[in-house]
Amino acid sequence: MRFLLASALAVSLSTAALADEVDLSHTTARNGSANQPPEFVIRGEAGSTFAPYGYGGACLSWMPGPGFEIEGGAGAGFPGLQLGLAARTMFSLGEDSGGKFFLAELAVAGNTKVDRSGQPTANTAITGNSSLWTSLGFGGEIRHDFYSLDLVASIVFTTQDLTPHFAVHGGIGFGL
Repeated sequence: MRFLLASALAVSLSTAALADEVDLSHTTARNGSANQPPEFVIRGEAGSTFAPYGYGGACLSWMPGPGFEIEGGAGAGFPGLQLGLAARTMFSLGEDSGGKFFLAELAVAGNTKVDRSGQPTANTAITGNSSLWTSLGFGGEIRHDFYSLDLVASIVFTTQDLTPHFAVHGGIGFGL
């Protein structure tokens, strides 16, 4: 029994010297380059009436390059489902900004049950009670290591009227 215990101790001590550190972070600090924001982020979103992902929803965000982001998502429109697509231009706040960006967003969204314009239409039989809208928004995003945080305020125009509406949405996400 003592022999087995001594052998196990000797093997564990000899292999401890061969162990290496495993880096599971999204940073590239081992090879000397700066931290890169995550390319894919799943983000929980909340917003106002004309938010692209509803009062509460989620989106998948993809950042294919350093200054561009595409996202799509869905959420609760109460009643109905709100679906949205957004394209963002990202402006870094400097070399050592830590993943902080100013952004401009162009989004297209819609609700499957509610006409958000508030205008009765003659073609309700064709379109149902759904509505589409576009929005132009400005805001900020922190996209660093494995997390993302954003807030956007936007001006919205529906397909039914040209009255400007306003929206705000934001969320917290985790990088993949």
